[in-house]
Amino acid sequence: MLPYWLLFAVFAAGAIAVRGSAGGPSPSRPLLYLAAMLMTAFIGLRYDVGPDWEAYLEIYKGVSRLGLGDVITHDDPGFYLLMWVGRKLQLEIWALNLVCAAIFTCGLVAFARRQPNPWLAVAVAVPYLVIVMAMSGTRQATAIGFILLGLAAFADKKLYRLMFWVMCASLFHASALLMVVIVGLSYTRNRFQSIVLLCMAAVPAYFILSASFEVYISRYGNETIQSEGTIYRVLMNFIPALYLLFNLKKFTREQHERMLWRNLAIFAVICVPIMMIVPSSTALDRVSLYVIPMQIFTLARLPNVVSDNSKEYLVTTMAIVGLLGIVMFVYFTFSTHGEYYIPYRLYPLF
Repeated sequence: MLPYWLLFAVFAAGAIAVRGSAGGPSPSRPLLYLAAMLMTAFIGLRYDVGPDWEAYLEIYKGVSRLGLGDVITHDDPGFYLLMWVGRKLQLEIWALNLVCAAIFTCGLVAFARRQPNPWLAVAVAVPYLVIVMAMSGTRQATAIGFILLGLAAFADKKLYRLMFWVMCASLFHASALLMVVIVGLSYTRNRFQSIVLLCMAAVPAYFILSASFEVYISRYGNETIQSEGTIYRVLMNFIPALYLLFNLKKFTREQHERMLWRNLAIFAVICVPIMMIVPSSTALDRVSLYVIPMQIFTLARLPNVVSDNSKEYLVTTMAIVGLLGIVMFVYFTFSTHGEYYIPYRLYPLF
């Protein structure tokens, strides 16, 4: 368990050091990039870690039997194409994991850099998004990496760059197209723009991702497909969402950003009653992952929102770090799947 705590400690320490006093000095950007490289290696070079390790290993071994035509028409074609190329180059699974980890980390850091305290933003992501998701659900973690790149572009008002990254994400997990609706309605200023944006996403989605949607409907329409701990992950989004909705103007001055985070916060709130309706908790669990950026955005900016006083800022930051540490402890101690991550193994050594 120690390697996970060390990973968390790196970003937690950076989060506390960034602003010990109002307007104080912050660690240099190269240090953040160095820490991100270490996190990429930590995720990508894992060996036999996570509950989905064996499943991904079998898929990776079997993809070499497919032709190129089968790969690009498969569900989640971007991910299968990446695996297919890796197998043709006779690379082991660590190469696939490392590429996916790099995409995920690039997205996370790009998004974190748009926050007042990038170290705190990454620290918020570590307990669940990094350790649990990126080190097991490789496919959707890669999609989330692309989504985070898109949200960074959204912050810079780069609409077409945003659309490009979201479409890349949907090639790895078709559920990412949900973000087109949420982000599109947040950015556009009139109904015509909304219709154009949705059509831009719908046309390629129909031709490229129809196989993925058929698989998801078949898989997640079955009430026997359930995810343990969905209620806790939904509540982890629900609580920051409520605070954000009541204090939205304090978090950002940009109108398009207010619309986006308001929409994501509303979605996080309605996930609670939806959880009682949908037959498969796994379906909601997968979709709610795209709300986690709202959680990161809210908690990373919370110390600035609470007070300009350096002491209160530091206390708030340390409280958030402490809460994140409790989340990690509870997961590794009480979760059924926590045992799949222990011990951490590094691929070159095993």
